[in-house]
Amino acid sequence: MFINAPVLLGQYRPLDSYLHRLDARSKLMPIMLVLTLALLTDSILFYAVIMTTLLAALLASGIALRSLVRNFRPILVLVFITMAYHLVFSGRDSVVLVDLLGWEITAEAIHLAAFYSMRLVLFVSIAFLMTLTNSPSELAEAFSSLLRPLAKLRLPVSELSMILFIAIRFIPILYEEFTAVKRAQIIRGVDFAGSLFSRMKKTTFIIIPVFVAAIQRADEIAQAMQARGYRSDRTRTCYLRSHFGYREWLFSLGAGLFVIMIFGVTR
Repeated sequence: MFINAPVLLGQYRPLDSYLHRLDARSKLMPIMLVLTLALLTDSILFYAVIMTTLLAALLASGIALRSLVRNFRPILVLVFITMAYHLVFSGRDSVVLVDLLGWEITAEAIHLAAFYSMRLVLFVSIAFLMTLTNSPSELAEAFSSLLRPLAKLRLPVSELSMILFIAIRFIPILYEEFTAVKRAQIIRGVDFAGSLFSRMKKTTFIIIPVFVAAIQRADEIAQAMQARGYRSDRTRTCYLRSHFGYREWLFSLGAGLFVIMIFGVTR
């Protein structure tokens, strides 16, 4: 039932794999390193190697390739927009490779289009890996644990972890709301077929009700938290007891060294 669910991002898959058994903090630390180095490099090869590794990790975690392909399709729209933007507006001063009816495609434009598209896919793949192999509560507690030293600088660590938890939990909820509203509009006679502009225009019939429903759910959550006496200035106990043992240390150090090695080789 989990493998064939329509949405992967934000939905935890309680499977039994090596990554599932690891503490969330052991995965967050090398991933933070990947995100940092990804912003410091302009090597497409670095992105390709890391993305291949993430794909292998997702498949090894028990996620079907067909499900991954199906759930990456919406991201392809953003990838296409990113590529089109750079092909049109970037790299005007470099060597022209193709001239299509006055539209000059340069080598720099192709490089930037591929680079930023792969960066987008990489960030989404990281989000997939974390949300698939860790529950929202585990991610929130791991995030809070790693940022706890910053609480001495009056950083609202507890509030940030709660925001992260609610945001992850809202992704599948909003998708279900989106699907329900779309079916209701189809029953009322709205035809979502036609040209791209027509479909984009009719999407407002879905987005506005979903936006209103999201605000109502947020207000209900706020009232529920207030009724239960939630206060961010009080020390909170954890329902889940995490354990960072030798296995987590080995994974964090091994993954970190692997990422640094790839960064050094491909830069």
